[in-house]
Amino acid sequence: MKVLFGINNDNTVKGIVDFYEKKYNEKLEYKNVYYFKQFIKELSTGDYQRAVMLEELEKFPTNNYAQIDDYLFKNIDSMTDVFDAKSIVYIASDRRKLGDDFLAKLFNLGMYTVLTGQERTKGKVCDAINRPFYKKDVKKYYDNISEENVYKSAEVSEIEIQRIISYYQNQNGVTDKYNEIFDRISVQYTDDQLKVIINFLPQDVKQHLSFNNEKYKELVASMPEPAPVEQVQETPSNTKGSQSANKAEPQRRVVQKPKEVLDKQKDANAVRIKKEPEIVEKIVVQKVPSEPKVVTQVLEKEVVKNVYEVPKDYKKVVAFVGPPKSGTTFCINAIGTYLARNKVKTAIVDLTRKRDSYTIYTYDNEGKRNIAAESMRYASNGLNEPLMYDKLSVYTAMPGEDRKTYNSGLLVDTIMQNNNVILIDTDFTTPSDYFRLCQEIYVVQDMDILNINQLTIFLRQIKSRGVPMNKIRVIINKHVNCALTAKDILDGIATYTSYDLKMFDELFNSNAIPYFILPFDSENYKKYVEMIFKYQNKFNSFTQDFREALGRIINSIYPIGEVTTTTTTYSTNKRSKVFGK
Repeated sequence: MKVLFGINNDNTVKGIVDFYEKKYNEKLEYKNVYYFKQFIKELSTGDYQRAVMLEELEKFPTNNYAQIDDYLFKNIDSMTDVFDAKSIVYIASDRRKLGDDFLAKLFNLGMYTVLTGQERTKGKVCDAINRPFYKKDVKKYYDNISEENVYKSAEVSEIEIQRIISYYQNQNGVTDKYNEIFDRISVQYTDDQLKVIINFLPQDVKQHLSFNNEKYKELVASMPEPAPVEQVQETPSNTKGSQSANKAEPQRRVVQKPKEVLDKQKDANAVRIKKEPEIVEKIVVQKVPSEPKVVTQVLEKEVVKNVYEVPKDYKKVVAFVGPPKSGTTFCINAIGTYLARNKVKTAIVDLTRKRDSYTIYTYDNEGKRNIAAESMRYASNGLNEPLMYDKLSVYTAMPGEDRKTYNSGLLVDTIMQNNNVILIDTDFTTPSDYFRLCQEIYVVQDMDILNINQLTIFLRQIKSRGVPMNKIRVIINKHVNCALTAKDILDGIATYTSYDLKMFDELFNSNAIPYFILPFDSENYKKYVEMIFKYQNKFNSFTQDFREALGRIINSIYPIGEVTTTTTTYSTNKRSKVFGK
């Protein structure tokens, strides 16, 4: 059998071929190509019985899914003009599910052999080469799909719009970069999408662009008058049959909305409350505060619980920074390990100079080191190729690689598209763009007050570069009870003081800043030393006080649901039960 591969790794192709020949005792004649146009040309001229194509064959010049899908579909449509669609094995990206809109379009083209999720293995690829799927094998996923074009080029998700607005707001009214930002956005979205985005730009941005940006003026001139009411299209996130579709959570997509409606709408990342049926216990549904604090109250003969439901599109980008040896990497590993274990798609992004994550997560395997070394650069180019540990993705690089060569906006966007929580490990040399792009900055400071001065110097620098100080949260790590109180440490971090004690600058109000305390315990320290020595991430054996304290930080980043306690009658307990044994 003669097979054409379109996979951007020759070793992967060789592994598939070897596996096939051993399993089916049949020799394969094959060729591998690296570009869609080359793939199409080869199909039109070669005498192939099968074609195997990886969706992520090429690096895409944008991270906008609408443009990527449009580009992909046009190439696949051209392939099926010159080759039998039923003989193509399509290895989909991680974001695809059988029955989704894009794969429905491929189904309508006659392409039935699509591998998604856990099916994307060498064995499954070989089985598909040997016996491609028939229409009857996959028809059940597309029973409710019409023949119409399901590609919606004028849709922009609310979270994308919120991110664009935040990026402009972070300029603090300084117009120097308004044009540059809009030009950068313009290459990532279609004209129809840009017309949607324009409706929601801040007024000062619109005014500046209307005089200084030709693309903006051209788009505005072709736009109709905005509709006076909100129009929202809701599409089930899973269309596998009517029964599952009825249960699916709708995904909100903005089509057209005037600015005054956007001003009234809730934050796309707000945490919703889910009211459960009353069985034995009484469920009290409360409005979630902007900084969720989950408290369980136990009353006589009645248990009152707060129940939180996190939306599927909830995203959080958080940076951690602190003086050397204060424990930023330690905190990130503990939080990331817990969230991933609880099925939250979590990314650890190592933008420190030392790249400790490269060492911690690749100690035992050269293949892991090769993946990790390229993962950050790939993300910077719009490709998602991290080191994977189930729900935990690690993006890092070789120590010493120049972080200034990365496209910070595209890097964060790429990782955000593929994860719910992004934990960025930074140091005082990390480019300030990442602190502007994140939603919260967790400052990690231990009991060594001699480090506080260099921390305040750093905070003053990023403040001068337009990073809002209301993003700051403080973690007091390795805390011990002594004359030096948590309030003393907060006061020290809140104010920059020059070395000659002649200049002072208040960075933030120490009485209003959220803060957390992680207690020091010699047993925890011993376990952590052993974890690093054995290259293990097992924080569930730490002391209960530590786990509860860490749980409060985790809930502030990503609310993990109901929090329960067992206490006596008429008492209130604020402990978060987040780590099981």
